[in-house]
Amino acid sequence: MTVAEVDAVAQAFHDGVANRDAAGLASLYAENGRFLPAGMEPCEGRTEIQSAMQQLLDMGARSLDVEPLDVREAGDMTIEYGRYTLGIEPEGGEAMTEIGKYVVVHEAQQDGSTKIVLDIFNSNTPAG
Repeated sequence: MTVAEVDAVAQAFHDGVANRDAAGLASLYAENGRFLPAGMEPCEGRTEIQSAMQQLLDMGARSLDVEPLDVREAGDMTIEYGRYTLGIEPEGGEAMTEIGKYVVVHEAQQDGSTKIVLDIFNSNTPAG
């Protein structure tokens, strides 16, 4: 997976949040992908991932900028480390920005595409 392809996935995340498209976001993951969001139960498979994405959108996620910082190839996998900026506008609440880091593992699929098989992120701001 090239850096340009990783950047394209980052742009797809940005667009998916901006368009409030949980199904589009889930489509970036392999059928058996795992999404490990902070403060939520782990999600396995696209159906659970789509549900979690919808929950995040419903909680006020409105913008997402993803910046890959380190991309490494490992056979049919690509490991990506980076930082993100998430704009949150909760209904009836004050807008806020969350900055954090993430690790994503992409894996080549049998159909020739590359999908996310593991995604974990957390905020730089301490809980509390």
